[in-house]
Amino acid sequence: MPRISYSCPSCSAVKKKFYKTSKDIEKTIKCECGEELIRQLSSPSQKSTMVVDNGVQAKATELNREIVEIIEDREKAQLTQRGDAVLENLK
Repeated sequence: MPRISYSCPSCSAVKKKFYKTSKDIEKTIKCECGEELIRQLSSPSQKSTMVVDNGVQAKATELNREIVEIIEDREKAQLTQRGDAVLENLK
């Protein structure tokens, strides 16, 4: 049973709602102030596992989709920086 947190951008209300299945999860629900409550946490079906190796011990870590996207963006930025550095050295 996934529990999803929602928050309202206008009145800052926070509401947690349980769902029977991940298929039933809604992106937004109605707030008491009339605005839309926006989903804050990913459902368990949107998590992925990433192997983290610190050189001593490797372990599988479960990550939220948002965190995975942040890591991928950082890796792309680092690759771009490395590529720019290589091009500067070739000049």
